[in-house]
Amino acid sequence: MSTQVGVPSAQRVPIAWAVTVAVAFAAGVALLLVPVEFVFGVVLALISACVFLFSPYAGAVTFIAFYYLRPVDFVPQLGMLRLPLFIASVTSTGLFVRLLLNRQKLIEGWYVKWFLALWGVMLMSVPLSLYRSQSLSGAQDFLKSVAMVWMIYMAIRSEKQVTFVVRMLGWMALWLAASAIYNYKTGQVIASGELARAGAESSMLGDPNDLAAYVLMLFPLCYYLFFNDPKRWLKVVYGLAMVAILVAVVYTGSRGGFLGLIVLLFLLWLHSKRKVLGLFIGLAVFSAVWFAAPSEYRERMRSITNYHQDESAMHRVEYRKAAVRMFLRNPATGIGLGNFRIFAPDFGAPASQTTHNMYFLVLGELGGLGLLVFLTIWIRSLLSARQLAKAQHWLLHALGMGALIGLMDLMVTGYFLSISYYPYHFILMALVAAAQAHLLPRVKEGTA
Repeated sequence: MSTQVGVPSAQRVPIAWAVTVAVAFAAGVALLLVPVEFVFGVVLALISACVFLFSPYAGAVTFIAFYYLRPVDFVPQLGMLRLPLFIASVTSTGLFVRLLLNRQKLIEGWYVKWFLALWGVMLMSVPLSLYRSQSLSGAQDFLKSVAMVWMIYMAIRSEKQVTFVVRMLGWMALWLAASAIYNYKTGQVIASGELARAGAESSMLGDPNDLAAYVLMLFPLCYYLFFNDPKRWLKVVYGLAMVAILVAVVYTGSRGGFLGLIVLLFLLWLHSKRKVLGLFIGLAVFSAVWFAAPSEYRERMRSITNYHQDESAMHRVEYRKAAVRMFLRNPATGIGLGNFRIFAPDFGAPASQTTHNMYFLVLGELGGLGLLVFLTIWIRSLLSARQLAKAQHWLLHALGMGALIGLMDLMVTGYFLSISYYPYHFILMALVAAAQAHLLPRVKEGTA
């Protein structure tokens, strides 16, 4: 008895041809009726949807790359497509179905659970919010970050996958810093007195202070990858990224970024094995940055010592006091997510602006419960990164040390910024949690 393997049946061939002809005909008619860009976008979206449905890992990587590459800055029309929501929705659906079919847990890991708890507090703040629709809208928008964290943790598991994403963050650091330098050189700047300051043009990283904080967060990762990654040619990328970050921090003209740079150099020295050599290198780097910077930059940095005479600095003190008053109004869940800027003057703030402090922003909007969950996520992420740093594996050591120092530095610069709900630090935390849960045990067992 013989069987034929891999030979299509007579019925399937006409069906396949019919589908192909129908799709080609539909595309031809579409090109006659609508712009080529629209047809190309629809086709690309369909292909992407298929890829993300069958490969949640590809969707998670694309989601991370989208936030760092910021294609909307270059093609503003993409903003109408709401691509982050599209990527998160399709990838989450594919991952959800895959987990169900494999009878795996849908929710696992401390990081995912605590992140869901943070989102839960946001939802809890809605009923007692001063502006319920604003808080509900904010919670719905933050759902993209929830999906992002879940995708990263559940989809990035193997050593090869973690390696690719960690190296990709090194490339993203170079891209982010280089784009800031490009904006500065082409006159796309924000004026602060006589000082021109570079931003990233996007709504999320358009503020020079935010940009400086996040490129500094990625500096330690590039530093430890430079010394640990076995692929030598990538050291060029990491080296260029570190140099570009230092230049970008100067071009942002951020005083918080300047303090963050000092803290960063101190932390790198503190964790170095050669303290004397590290001290000389740290001083040399700082001196090079300081004396190569424009005189307007140095003058602005000197104003840090006279912050009592700086109107902007004193306003930030009033914003923090307003956050405390918001907390006292509702100690449990605050005045509601996304409401600080709107109601700041009602609580004694000088204007309708945000706190410029990620801790007081959470305290005012989400109350004591929100701040507790928020700080728990940060502290446990630092502990997880420290555990990775102790591993005798180049990837885990580089990721652990890079995340540990990067997040600690961001905790300092975050005292001057309203970056509480930004996705960039949550991406790094999620990657650390995924490596700790999926890769570290196999490394210890010797099966990685």
